Amino acid sequence: MYKKNTHTLILTALLAVVSLILSLVKMAVPFLPPFLTLDLSFIPIFVGLSILGYKQTLVISLLKNFLHFSLISHEPTGSIANIIVEFVFLTCLVYFYKKGNVQTIIGGIVGTVAITLVMSLMNYFILLPLYGYIINLSDIVTNVKTIVAYGIIPFNIIKGLFLIILFFITKSITSKLPSSLVGKFKN
Repeated sequence: MYKKNTHTLILTALLAVVSLILSLVKMAVPFLPPFLTLDLSFIPIFVGLSILGYKQTLVISLLKNFLHFSLISHEPTGSIANIIVEFVFLTCLVYFYKKGNVQTIIGGIVGTVAITLVMSLMNYFILLPLYGYIINLSDIVTNVKTIVAYGIIPFNIIKGLFLIILFFITKSITSKLPSSLVGKFKN
């Protein structure tokens, strides 16, 4: 019992740190605001989903975002947005995950629509005004509607499609892991 818990704890921390490191390599999306970037930090999260299960994957996400906030960014809006996106997308994906590839794609599409809706509302009412206030840039606050319509919505659609592709690449790799390794961690 204790050995399993220790292994799970170590793997959770390791995946969170790898996710943090991968979050530092950002890819800009052409024609969108520069603060909207893609990264590969979901790879360890998807590995955690395959090996550790949903609950532990949420712990990986929270730990990664806490470390990112406390060690790197020091402004809360990006970390809050990441936590929301990761929670919403993973929840939608997990609902369909074990039912086959077609249902997993449907889960990814539902997750993409969900993160687009949730993040549009969160950015419109909370995150963009907070970000504008923190960096003392009134243009963000006065142009929230434009930023959401022409930045946030297209970005989240692109990000959702990117995550679906990333999930299937990660799933194809983790499916080759021995079942004894995967079964060792799942509850």
